[in-house]
Amino acid sequence: MLHVFVNDGGLLRWDREAADESVPFPESAVWLDLINPTPDELTRAEALIGTGLPTREQMAEIEESSRLRVAGGALTMTVTALVWADTDEPRIATVSFVLAGRRLVTIHDIDPQALLAFRRRATHGQVSASRGELVLAALVDGMIDRTSVVLRRTGVEMDALNRRYFRGRKLRSRGETLDDAQTLKRIGHAGHLIGKARISLASLTRMTDFLARGDGWNAGKATRRWAKTTLQDLRGLDQYARFLSGKVALALDTALGQINVEQNEIVKIVSVLTVLLYPPTLVASIGGMNFTEMPGSQSPFGYASALGLMLLSALLPMVYVRSKRWM
Repeated sequence: MLHVFVNDGGLLRWDREAADESVPFPESAVWLDLINPTPDELTRAEALIGTGLPTREQMAEIEESSRLRVAGGALTMTVTALVWADTDEPRIATVSFVLAGRRLVTIHDIDPQALLAFRRRATHGQVSASRGELVLAALVDGMIDRTSVVLRRTGVEMDALNRRYFRGRKLRSRGETLDDAQTLKRIGHAGHLIGKARISLASLTRMTDFLARGDGWNAGKATRRWAKTTLQDLRGLDQYARFLSGKVALALDTALGQINVEQNEIVKIVSVLTVLLYPPTLVASIGGMNFTEMPGSQSPFGYASALGLMLLSALLPMVYVRSKRWM
């Protein structure tokens, strides 16, 4: 899928007709957004910017030299974006930015939320950008804002989980229950989401650092200034993500410790009950033997005596257990 945005008096405007293969790209084209592009769409975009675009294999490379390079007068940068953060299966998707002159080309198979929101704003004429560098800065800012929202939401959830565990059972709110399996699932999902966010932040940090240095290409002062400021924001977000990783580890240790304590309590209760019931069972077993001559079998008080002995044999161990505070 191809979206073409042109410069219309300083504002981005979506040119619907330019996506047609029979219509040439307008000279005022500023941003070409390629979503899971076809070979024909890639060929048309390459003809417009005058340089080759990265293939899927090149976008999947992890070496920094393959992701950040200047070739043929064009700046090619590939980053990983956090996608599907609102679902149970968050992922990271590769997004390539190709900056050639005043034009920007973005290539991605999955539409990140930041790019989708920016494209919607541009469709309604709410984005002021006359050059590809400005579009690049706005897209990267959107990706950073999206990641910060996800991290902030995850931090709030981890605070709620930690408060519930450290508050204790006696101070639990009315109607509040703790499902251990569901809690472990939430902690695991939070850790998984933070890990994906940190991968995205690391790639964005490398890209903005590359832009701030301006190695091999002529970056404007405004772009370099923006890159340096954004680099500070990314480093701050990475520190916050590390802090959240520590909270996830604390919550996981607390949850596992709580489950272990509850299991030990259950085992202790069962063990004590087994000890308490053993003496009455022994008395009942002896008294229930089928022999002709049994002491007390002919006495009118034999049955009551057996019950009393069983009760006494249960009470004495219970008193001993309570005196030792084992229960």
